[in-house]
Parts: sequence; C-alpha cells; structure tokens
Amino acid sequence: FSAMIEKQLFKTIKEFFPDANANANANDWQTVLDQCNVGISVFHLFNTAQYYVAYYSKNSSINLSIILYRKNQAIGVMPLIVHQDEGQGWVLSSNGVDIIEPIFIQKLTRKVKKKFEKQLYDLIIELSKKLKIKQCQFTNMDYFQLSSWYLIWVNRATNIFPTHHLLVDLSLSLDEIRLKFRTSSKTLINKAIREFIVEVHNHPSEKLFEEFRLLHKEVANRVTRPLDSWKIQKKQIDLAECFMITVRNKSNVMIGSGLFTYSSYQGMYSVAAFKREFFDKPIGHAMQMRAIESLKQKGCSWYEIGQKHLKVDKIKPTDKELSISHFKEGFSTRTVARQHLIVNMDS
Repeated sequence: FSAMIEKQLFKTIKEFFPDANANANANDWQTVLDQCNVGISVFHLFNTAQYYVAYYSKNSSINLSIILYRKNQAIGVMPLIVHQDEGQGWVLSSNGVDIIEPIFIQKLTRKVKKKFEKQLYDLIIELSKKLKIKQCQFTNMDYFQLSSWYLIWVNRATNIFPTHHLLVDLSLSLDEIRLKFRTSSKTLINKAIREFIVEVHNHPSEKLFEEFRLLHKEVANRVTRPLDSWKIQKKQIDLAECFMITVRNKSNVMIGSGLFTYSSYQGMYSVAAFKREFFDKPIGHAMQMRAIESLKQKGCSWYEIGQKHLKVDKIKPTDKELSISHFKEGFSTRTVARQHLIVNMDS
C-alpha cells in the first residue's frame, strides 16, 4: 500500500519538477547548502530529513525531499516528508509538524526563485489533494524576518499563531554569554563541573554511542523510537552535523548524555537522558555550558536551546514542559517569536 502511494507521489513530483529524482542526492544537496547566503537551519540538512523519515517509519513515512535543478545545476532544496498520524491520516511536513521554507543558492535571481516557489506551492496543494490532507502547518525558520515562502502562504492561512524560542547569541564572547545566565545557573554549572566528568565527543565510538542509546532506553523504560533513527544520528556525528556530550560520576558511570545537531548557522538541542537518581543534580547545567562552548567553537551563529512554553500557547504545555522551559531560560541571551500558519488545503 505504502509503496503504491510512494510511486504516485514521486510521479506527481516529476510532473512539476521533471529533473527531480526519487532519491535526492546528498552531494547535490550539500552543493546547494554550500552556496547559500541565508541561515541554514538544522531542518535543511539532508540527513535531518532522513532522520524524521526513520523516526516516523512505523507510520508509513516517505521522504519526498526535492533538489531543484535549473540548466542541470542544483539551485535549491526543499525538505519534505509525509507520514501517517494515527487517526489523523497523512501529514505533510519537513519535520513531522511544520513545512519550512525551501532555500536557494545565493546567485539565483529573485524572479527565478519566485517561479520555483510558486511551483512548490502548486505541488504541495496537489500532494495534499492526492493524500486527502485537509490542513498543513507552515513555519518561518528565520529568526528575524518573514521569508517570501511564508508570505506566499499567509494569504491562504486560516490561523496564525506564534511560538517562543530561547536562543544563545554565539557572536558574544563566552564571558558575555555567562554574564546573561541566571545567577543560580552559574553557581550550578560550577558545582557540576567540579562534581562530574563532563566530556564533548565529536567522534564517539560505536560502543560509546550505544551506551547513550541504552541509557535513553533505561530512563524512558521503553524503546521510544526506531533503531534506524539512532543510526542516522550517529551518521550525523560522523559527518560533523552533530556531537555528543557525556556526564559521568567519579566511578565513571554514565549518568547523563545528550546530542546536539548543528548547521553552519544554528545549533539545536536534540535529545538527552539522565539517570533518575541524579535528577536533583545539575547535570543539565554542565551539559548546556559545554554545548554553548562547542557550538561557538564550531562557528555557529545561534544556539536554539528550545521552546519557551507559555500557559497561553495554542498547544497547552504540561507542568513538566513549563519546568524544562524555565530551566533552559536560565541560559538564553534572547527570546524570539516564530510564526506558524495553518492552511486549509481543500479550500
């Protein structure tokens, strides 16, 4: 059933973009990213789309990501996946929730870019029809301006809402960043670095990575996602798109670990696990400090720590989410709003 749908969807993509192929080429994708002058989010990375396809693989996920060609040259990329949401039918997105903007090489003229965006717009409407998708959600990844892609969809939107995100401005010196931390956060960072062994791993062994995966399973008390999604994250580490931080006690037992994904522009916290008996210890504080240092060293402009959850949010946060949000806010140097659109695809 899924293979038949996949074939139909790729046929539709071919009708709009005859040069597109069913399996986007990682080298051509990277060639486009290397020639961009805009901020490349982690969601624009080739392997991030693959990660989400693996993450949702239990729900018949398909990678529809497209490399856009003009005169045999790769000029743009569009991360796009589709998966089945239990009871909700198909969901078209870039990351399981939102469709983000395509990005193009710097030298492309505005007129040509507009033409490709209009074709993608028509394609998304057509794919939604084929999959009987009633609504899609779009978001704007740029922190400080609305993209032309977002503005194409805004006239069709039936609902607009913001989410708030906590950032660290990595153009500041480490001293300036630390000055902006919550006072209690500074104290707890120093305490954790004295008490624990905190290490950054840019090239962790398979054994070390597996130790983290098993810690995550132990803490969650179950397997939370497919093994393939972990394998892609390990691949991202090998390709310098991700790194791992471990926290051990003095007996050399791993009590916490985290993964952080990054592009040339942006770093993002991806996943972490902490042994339950150490929940009252400042393990997360030490990890955040090391992540900030590493992302700054790698030349990223911004570190997006996570969402600042608010009681008035469209999706009401849990007490746990509000608590995590409060913790992360202790490290941020700036809070920004990201706009989201809900678009009725059958109107």
